Amino acid sequence: MADEARPRVLVLRCRACRTLLPAASNDVAFRCPQCGRSWEIEGDELSERPSSYVLPPPGVREVIYLPYWSFALTANATPRTLDESTLRARDRATSLTRAFVSAYAIYRPTYVGEWGLVYTRAQPKWETRQGHGPQSPGAAITSSDAKAIAHHYILAEIDRAADLGLLDVRVELGTPELWAIPCSDLGEVVRCPWTRGELPAAALDDLSQIRPAAERREA
Repeated sequence: MADEARPRVLVLRCRACRTLLPAASNDVAFRCPQCGRSWEIEGDELSERPSSYVLPPPGVREVIYLPYWSFALTANATPRTLDESTLRARDRATSLTRAFVSAYAIYRPTYVGEWGLVYTRAQPKWETRQGHGPQSPGAAITSSDAKAIAHHYILAEIDRAADLGLLDVRVELGTPELWAIPCSDLGEVVRCPWTRGELPAAALDDLSQIRPAAERREA
């Protein structure tokens, strides 16, 4: 009789093409380097997540990709009182169509910044692709945790326009998607090619593993 108390070993292998999934010690979701599909650990199984990658702007060099959870969203903010700020908040809510949450580990994010919040605020119109593409590190936070953070980002963005107490707010977030978004590796800093914002390389926990992946891809 099998020992039901024995822990089950989960083999990190793409369920579509059977390629081994690259993973750091803290990763909970992974992008297959062969076919580009993404998988998240749920209990003792791997569940597929929609996956996309963003094309870098022309002329960007030393490109590496970082993982983000992304959610299509619908937000509505109905003013309880009509004034300039609440109408601005109403319009801002309807303009938000996608949220992003950084899925890589960052040291001191409140100090160095969180690009998922920056992208959520900017609502960029990127050219994206699905399927086989760049190699990207796995996600260090779960999609459920990212969803809670994304909800907070949306409320915070609406609150910048008007106090939430003056509004009836409804936010609906869609299925979690694992995105790979490019940036430039400049050695001591990593730079966003759209905002020109920079993160210290030392603030990215997995950068030592991301760099070898990029080198293998370019070889």
